[in-house]
Amino acid sequence: FNLFAIDVDDEDDTKSNDQEEIDYSTEEGADAPPTAKRRKRGGPRAQCDWIKNDFGNAVFVGSVPTGPAASSSLAGEAAVVSSRLSSREDPESGLDLGLGFAGFVCRLCSDGGIYECFVRTAEYERSGVEYVCEFGTGTKQPNEKQSRNKFTSVRLPFSQFKAMKNGEIDRQAPPFAGTDVRQIGFRFRGSRNMDLLPSLFKNINPQRNRRKFYLALSYIKVYRSPPEPEFIYLSDARIPPTVKNGMVRDDVKQIIPALALEGNGSVQEGGGSVADAYRIFDEQEAKRVTENRMDRSNEETYFKYKGEKLLRDSGLNYCIVRVAGYNEEPTTSSSKLRYKTDNKGVSPVSRADVAQVCVNALLDA
Repeated sequence: FNLFAIDVDDEDDTKSNDQEEIDYSTEEGADAPPTAKRRKRGGPRAQCDWIKNDFGNAVFVGSVPTGPAASSSLAGEAAVVSSRLSSREDPESGLDLGLGFAGFVCRLCSDGGIYECFVRTAEYERSGVEYVCEFGTGTKQPNEKQSRNKFTSVRLPFSQFKAMKNGEIDRQAPPFAGTDVRQIGFRFRGSRNMDLLPSLFKNINPQRNRRKFYLALSYIKVYRSPPEPEFIYLSDARIPPTVKNGMVRDDVKQIIPALALEGNGSVQEGGGSVADAYRIFDEQEAKRVTENRMDRSNEETYFKYKGEKLLRDSGLNYCIVRVAGYNEEPTTSSSKLRYKTDNKGVSPVSRADVAQVCVNALLDA
């Protein structure tokens, strides 16, 4: 907890009428590192705090402006950042996590918002470039008696951190490889959370033009990079490339189309109602998938996705292969395989080809 503090830009370093500065020792009963002050912002800018909850987890909580008050890029964002991290061998350098490690694993509880994890190296001190990886969080199904905040584990591979400067990608900066880590932080941007489905999120106050956020951190770890996957998982290509919060409905065991949840929830993609999307596995569906082995039920797609999520949260090094369907053609007569990261234009493939892909993923990674 004491390692992190609210990230304050230079123009906020001086106390003003709408800002309060508090030492950690005031609340936690322990002295903080010299650079770790907690600032609680107020006024028209971001209002945020770094506190401990009743479970002992560190919580980044507050709100940011989303309307005219957010015209400044800094006004519409809030961040918490660690103190200066140093290597034991060379205190002038940052931590070297690139040797044997492939990324961070974060266990957190949040409100369904989109957040950023950022890393600062010597490049930040030289040119202001930091490395950013964006990630989404989830919420529970609506229930008046309990919080909708949901625990989840998030993997942040070093390869997915992008060099950013002033909110723009810097293509001239070297890629991030996990070396010289001098600071780690988390950021919430109001601009990245305005397109969230209004029927699912009640943290947007249209009168005040502010967006609330909540991010509780249980731990931050690094995971190793073995030479090959420890687990190969055959999944379903019908799973959307991006599954937004609210699309997975555990009560009806379905993945709901994103457009079915827009607005008041009365219209979905193709013009049907949301109720049409909640189609439970019935007798007619059972007959369809029994007669045509190439078809999959919506429930099967749902459980394939749940299996993916368990694997992503397991800490294992894995490879997920999403297949649209199988045919019995020999591999020699099958068309050339194309590897894609989306599900547009996919078609059934030979079982022999799929088996070869899995073997190659294990042995030739």
